[in-house]
Amino acid sequence: MNLQPFFLRAVFIVYFAILSVLLIFSLLRSIKGPRFTDRIVAVNVIGTIATAAICIISIYVDESFFVDIALVYALLNFLSVVILSHVVTVEHNKSLQGKKSKRGREGEK
Repeated sequence: MNLQPFFLRAVFIVYFAILSVLLIFSLLRSIKGPRFTDRIVAVNVIGTIATAAICIISIYVDESFFVDIALVYALLNFLSVVILSHVVTVEHNKSLQGKKSKRGREGEK
């Protein structure tokens, strides 16, 4: 009797249970987060958890193309966070310049 498949199946179930709990906590942080940066980091963590799950599924079904999918997903996750951070930074700088120009006009009066 070979116990390896049974043991691996139990390990995968425990792993996915832990990932599910972490995913729920990250989702709550992304919704409830006090600041925008907390929300961005939580969304990035959700993407990382999904990437890890895809890699584990690749091991479980013994197909290597899932690793390629996980790599592309991780790159897209990284790029989306970088682009979103850039957009937020640009908008924040615009709002600061608008406040400075209002102060300048009030000082002239």
